[in-house]
Amino acid sequence: MSVTCSVTTPVSPPTCRPKTLSRGSGALALGIRIAGAGGMFLSQIVLARSLGVTAFGEYSLVIAWLQVLTVVAKLGLDNSSLRYVSEYVTKNDLGRLHRFQWEALRASRWASLAVMLGLITVALFSWRSLGEGVAPCLIVVAFMIPLVAIRQIQEASLRGIGLLFESQIGTVVWPWTLCLLAVLVWQTTLFPMTSLVATSLHFLAVTVVFLMVLTFSRRSVLRQAGDSPTGIDSCRPQWTHTALAFLLAEILIAFKGRASVALAGMLLDRDAVGLYGAMEKFADVSILVSQSLGLVIAPQFASLYAAGRYADMRRLMWQGQILGLSTTLPVAFAVAFFGDSIFLLLGPGFREGWGVLITLLCSACIAAFSGPAAYVLQMTGRERTMLVITAASAATNILLSLMLMRVYGLLGLGMAQMATSFVWMVGVRWSLSRHPVWQQVAADAARHPGDGPQEVSR
Repeated sequence: MSVTCSVTTPVSPPTCRPKTLSRGSGALALGIRIAGAGGMFLSQIVLARSLGVTAFGEYSLVIAWLQVLTVVAKLGLDNSSLRYVSEYVTKNDLGRLHRFQWEALRASRWASLAVMLGLITVALFSWRSLGEGVAPCLIVVAFMIPLVAIRQIQEASLRGIGLLFESQIGTVVWPWTLCLLAVLVWQTTLFPMTSLVATSLHFLAVTVVFLMVLTFSRRSVLRQAGDSPTGIDSCRPQWTHTALAFLLAEILIAFKGRASVALAGMLLDRDAVGLYGAMEKFADVSILVSQSLGLVIAPQFASLYAAGRYADMRRLMWQGQILGLSTTLPVAFAVAFFGDSIFLLLGPGFREGWGVLITLLCSACIAAFSGPAAYVLQMTGRERTMLVITAASAATNILLSLMLMRVYGLLGLGMAQMATSFVWMVGVRWSLSRHPVWQQVAADAARHPGDGPQEVSR
């Protein structure tokens, strides 16, 4: 049971209300994701062609570690920000909003510093075993961790207050910046393209986006979070419990998602890492719309839950599932159909990843259907439930990967990922069906089928 916190007299600014979900916001999110996906698509093609399979594998490996360690540095405070910022904005409580922001950013700075120093130490002491291709890249990655962690927390807070464009424009800027820098270095032959050069270009792109998001935050209602708010009781126990559950779940999610890359690097070779990493990037194109939808509806779930509008929350989830699946399936078929053209763009050596691409596309379709239900659990106080589901999924992924990889090689990793997505979907759907609010709304709908949405008392 989560800890409750009494609310003191809130600050009442003239405009502190979340923006409602609309077709315009959905279209904006989709447009941003499409532009970002285009930049990501081109940047990966440029990097794959300029680096080759082995160096691209080294680059993919260190970026995978960046993603995993950033989760630790965030301490689960990005998802916590999305939930609590949406709640405090709904309640018009700017005082507690700023207190939460101040404590969240302070905690993340210290955690990021600790993770950064730890990774630098490991890289220096393991230089020979890691190799000249990976070790220096990890040093660069270490300096990226604080930038990415703090930026993602700020982006989640911007989403919570309804600033969708400001929170997501970074997903367009950084891949296009990376693409332009990679083309400049590759075509002008300033110096040879290596995994270290690619990682350094990634660092420059991340820095640009960090500064941009920081500017947006300081110009928003979050600007007062830079100083410690006084006269506001801290809800730190409640925030800490929520953030801890999110942190553990995110670690398992990152581990579940990136374990395949790590296992390929440890048990196969770096060429396998490059192949799997490239196929993963192109499979992600199929979940473009479902991810865009998540950017909009996740904070809406928190706001609807805080306002007691449970029937609307249930309807929103079903709409999200239908839209996500109906858009993911045709895109997945298109990516599979034009697979040969994709391999032609990537260059020689990537054709062997065809089977992996198909399995990852199937996994993406399963994830698109279960995504909105997972957002409901996350935004309505069921963090521990999500933790259990994620732990089961991560264990499934590791066990199946080890078993199938021995028989099918790299294809076995894709098969394991597809099975893991199915376990995730079953766990999320079963847990949601047992949610007390969900059961009550379903019962009310059965008793009053023609009365429209029914409000449920908490």
